[in-house]
Amino acid sequence: MQVTQTEIQKGFVKEHRVTRPAARLAGYTAIGGCITMIIGAALWGTSGTDLWAALDSGDMAGYLAAVAGVKGQLVANLSIWIIGVLILGVAGNVLAGLSQQRLGFSQAAQVCYQVAVPLVIVSYIAMLSLVVQLAGDTSETAVAIGNVLGWVGTRADDLATALILGAGPLFITLANRSSWMPVWLIRWGYLSGLVGLFSVAVHYVAGMGAFGFLILPVGMGWMIATGIVLLRGTPNK
Repeated sequence: MQVTQTEIQKGFVKEHRVTRPAARLAGYTAIGGCITMIIGAALWGTSGTDLWAALDSGDMAGYLAAVAGVKGQLVANLSIWIIGVLILGVAGNVLAGLSQQRLGFSQAAQVCYQVAVPLVIVSYIAMLSLVVQLAGDTSETAVAIGNVLGWVGTRADDLATALILGAGPLFITLANRSSWMPVWLIRWGYLSGLVGLFSVAVHYVAGMGAFGFLILPVGMGWMIATGIVLLRGTPNK
């Protein structure tokens, strides 16, 4: 008798106690959130400005002067990131809720997203205020305010990113490792947790801050891969 893909998916859902609507919501939001963040990153990358580099080099005046020419692009970038992180927050909470066994790890994952999403939105608003209110102003007062807003914005973003793409995936993996997750995805989740911790630690070492961005491909890759696994409904352990 021929077994259809639909029947395989039904068996997967039943065997691992994962409801199909929840699995599909988690899959679509995990992938959609990452795509949204990548679109925002493309706008940021092509703007020619880098707040992190400006803070590390002490060239806030140069940053504010450069921002004036790409103000609209950066506003769009940060606005898209706010939407993207909200979608990822939904994905993270739904993924955490898929676990029916290790509820402690599931709750820890939910706390990560419930803390990180508001935190990163505040960080983006701080960056937006810098772009909207201080762009083109290179006075001493503007530079001083820019350094404070920039530091708060970037550090909050760094911490929230480590929670969303590092700690969150790690706890989700620990909560679901004996149910629907394939072995390779479990290992990837562990790696995301380690890289997330590394991405926070490097900001306390002079000249190492740039390596913190390693969490982006590792963590977002895990989110996209997890979304694909859930939408396909075939664990292939």
